Amino acid sequence: MHFRNQFYNILSIHVMNIADLDLNLLTVFDRVRRDRSITHAAEALGLSQPAVSNALARLRAATNDRLFVRTPRGMAPTAYAERIAPAVGKALESIRAALEQDTAFDPATAERRFALNVTDLGEAFFLPRLVESLATSAPGIRFLGLPASRDRPADALADGSVDLAIGNLSRLGSDIYQQRLFHERYVCIVRADHPAFGARMSVREFERAGHVLAAPSGTGHEAVERVLLEHGGRQRITLEVQHFLAVPSIVAQSDLVGIVPTRIAQQGLVERTVRLVEPPFSIPPFVVRQCWHARAHGDPGHRWLREVIAERFAERR
Repeated sequence: MHFRNQFYNILSIHVMNIADLDLNLLTVFDRVRRDRSITHAAEALGLSQPAVSNALARLRAATNDRLFVRTPRGMAPTAYAERIAPAVGKALESIRAALEQDTAFDPATAERRFALNVTDLGEAFFLPRLVESLATSAPGIRFLGLPASRDRPADALADGSVDLAIGNLSRLGSDIYQQRLFHERYVCIVRADHPAFGARMSVREFERAGHVLAAPSGTGHEAVERVLLEHGGRQRITLEVQHFLAVPSIVAQSDLVGIVPTRIAQQGLVERTVRLVEPPFSIPPFVVRQCWHARAHGDPGHRWLREVIAERFAERR
């Protein structure tokens, strides 16, 4: 639209029905002006001479100007054609530059910010490692972490406000590409010195315990809530939070039981504040994926980022 408006401003003095102007005619105009020859212009454009002549006739009708007159030295532009020629040539060159830009992406010199939808697991696991791995090889790349939408996580990908979503995501549309990174499973955690549990707990012990439930919005972690509702009911959920990262610190200071992904549990183990307890029943595992919209699929920078994440985090089969 910017280029079309630029052409409109150039030609507005003469053109009556500017909205109907075929911008391809200006390419013919520019070529004839440069070559001063319909024959040479036709060869350069890959058109027939009648096609070039017809294009000039249409542009003459649109501008109410002859544009070119035959002389012994070739097709000479009129005063009007000379006046608009520099602006037309500059606008066409801008279009060519935009359409023919190098598709390569050099992370070493690129300056770009990527907006990522990540869960708290993503913030704890992905972002620190990603930033560290790119600190030297891609110093101009920056990231913005954004929470996933509760109801329609794909919308932010579709409207371009988010470049990439990473996590256990649900309710994604047909325009969303998905790449599996790794499988993850859930474990129970209790405070390190909890007196009631050993390495395992029975179903009865689980159902009698108080629980902290993490229910991140816009994700596929509903399985945790379903398990708690099936084994103990809503009354056994003492505390409900939005982020898995909050669970270890809550569990470490209470007698509550938490269900978290293993990578969240590992952080608590490192800090020696919680310990793992195998759940007394099967909880369906989940898959962490990176997801992006079709609109970004061919973008060189976006493709580079996806490849970096896959190389850094995807499980090797």
